Amino acid sequence: MDSRKNRRSPKTAFLSPLIPVFLFCPAAFLPLRGGEALPDAGDRESSPPPSSPAMEELLGTVSVRLNAIQKESPVFFRQLERKMEMEKDRLVKQFLLALSPALAESPEAAAPQKKSQTTPFHLLRLEDRRILYLSIAAFPPEMNAGLKHALRQNLPEKQPLTGIILDLRDAAGDNPLDGWEVFSLLSAAGETKNEIPHTPVPILAITNGNTSGAAEILAKLLEHTRYGLCIGEKTRGEPFPRTAIRSGEQTLRLPLIPEKLKNLTPDALTPAVAAAAAPRMSIGDLQKKQPLTEQSDPALRRARDLLLSLDTLNQKWRK
Repeated sequence: MDSRKNRRSPKTAFLSPLIPVFLFCPAAFLPLRGGEALPDAGDRESSPPPSSPAMEELLGTVSVRLNAIQKESPVFFRQLERKMEMEKDRLVKQFLLALSPALAESPEAAAPQKKSQTTPFHLLRLEDRRILYLSIAAFPPEMNAGLKHALRQNLPEKQPLTGIILDLRDAAGDNPLDGWEVFSLLSAAGETKNEIPHTPVPILAITNGNTSGAAEILAKLLEHTRYGLCIGEKTRGEPFPRTAIRSGEQTLRLPLIPEKLKNLTPDALTPAVAAAAAPRMSIGDLQKKQPLTEQSDPALRRARDLLLSLDTLNQKWRK
């Protein structure tokens, strides 16, 4: 019997080093913090899941291109094959990072600034009650009920509301669906739209590098649905909780995305309007109506000026 019959086909030979590159396309490749015990990927499934159409199409495209290289330049192809064998781990990481920046290791955020806030949120009116300012620090279980009550008291007023400023600097939250709940209250777009009736107004959210979790979800929802815009600095890039598994020699950290938030990606949000997120005026200074300047709070001043300018334009159009 001809021994060549038992050899792998050329297609199988050059594809085999690349297969690990594409097996973990949906996974987030992030280094694991030391000391965590992880389940092995092999413990969860005895056999790999069936390939998706997208994965099959991708492998097919790679196969066609490598076939062309092998046909036209066999020596160069063998050089590529040796490199793929030696650098499989690096190629896997590079491929995953090319899919989405969210799969990269999140940079260490600056330590949150000390705040005078002692409650999950503060709500007050600015500019002769024309602007509703809502500052959120956290998303504890009782937060939604308290916020709903506060909005019922502040939104239905005879004086028209120019807009809403949502301050999410240094805000976090473990449950991403908490961000959806607050979005429903503010935007009149979710399940709670009939509980707090109000005329839709522009919403501007202020973010910084410590905006994460449910707060990051809230900011993403505002921009994704076009109910609002974000002002400030790029968010932390950790909107969803993650679970860690080992697959071979690699550690994968997978974002756990609820079905309700399937249209949101797990990467950081870059605000539509850039502005320095610090310094930040305290709630006490805002309540005392201290001057809002470029030196006291550049991001909040930018948000206020945008809302007032937009309102002026709308009034001219009405005339």
